[in-house]
Amino acid sequence: MATAEGSSSTEAATTRPDDALAALRDGRRYPRPADRPRRLRLDSGLTLELPAPRILARVWALPTLAAAADVYASRAAILRRPHGATADPRPVDFRRLVDELRAELAALPEREDAGRPYSDLRIYVRHGDPSQVVGYLLDVVKAARVVAPRWRPPAVRKERTGPPPTATERQRIARYRRKAREVESAEHWLRLWLADATPGRYDARELHAQAVDALGEFVEWYEDDPDGWAEEAADDGSPAVPVVPGVKAFYAVADRLLGPRSRTAAGYAYAVPEPAVVAEVADRVARLAWADQRVILARFLARQHAPTAERNAAA
Repeated sequence: MATAEGSSSTEAATTRPDDALAALRDGRRYPRPADRPRRLRLDSGLTLELPAPRILARVWALPTLAAAADVYASRAAILRRPHGATADPRPVDFRRLVDELRAELAALPEREDAGRPYSDLRIYVRHGDPSQVVGYLLDVVKAARVVAPRWRPPAVRKERTGPPPTATERQRIARYRRKAREVESAEHWLRLWLADATPGRYDARELHAQAVDALGEFVEWYEDDPDGWAEEAADDGSPAVPVVPGVKAFYAVADRLLGPRSRTAAGYAYAVPEPAVVAEVADRVARLAWADQRVILARFLARQHAPTAERNAAA
């Protein structure tokens, strides 16, 4: 997602939105479920194939909205302001944007060069169930918010109240952040794994290897498509910045969630308890994890407020 203040979604448009929509073709394979087209059948029996909301948002909806005004995202809202205006953009009701997009789709002309998604969308807005059309376009608007450039008000320079962090302190802050992300990623993966795991014993090294593989794919997704990952994270509570946890961090989380490892002839293993026990332990671990992070944060804040000489001596 773009973040530069003053740059709107209009700058990214290099092709007319209607032409980009007409260029979409059916039958394309999308590896991610959220990108796959939606197939439905009208009461007349006609089968339609509609672009996934986030595909339509990127290819057509956001550029269409940005053609009439600057468009930004701010938390859960979409903001707009006239082109060339310097005032802060104002939030727009999603239903209003749905109505605008529906009118634009209904006005699309028939084109011989257009693919099936273009043609099916024209049919859908004219003959589809009105409430379902609104629901589909509302999903498109929500997806447009995710990919829209983020609004950042002009920064107000703040007076620094103390000396800047030393190189050692910056490294320590980076380690704290890394540790927090490792803990969050490991806990998220273990909770997903526990949802399908059956009671029994599991080799600790193999469990860590599975987490490395799965979280490695999460990291690749985040790096290749940060906007898409942000959308998924908002939907299912995935870590905002996924990382692959080291062995030490992973085992620390697993020890809390599953109980301490036990030694076996092949190494170490975890025992997965009954589901009711898992739920109870998971709640306790969530509280413990937050307690750990509060301790880390408290130490850092204490150091920030300590006299410079004392901080240097501690380093």
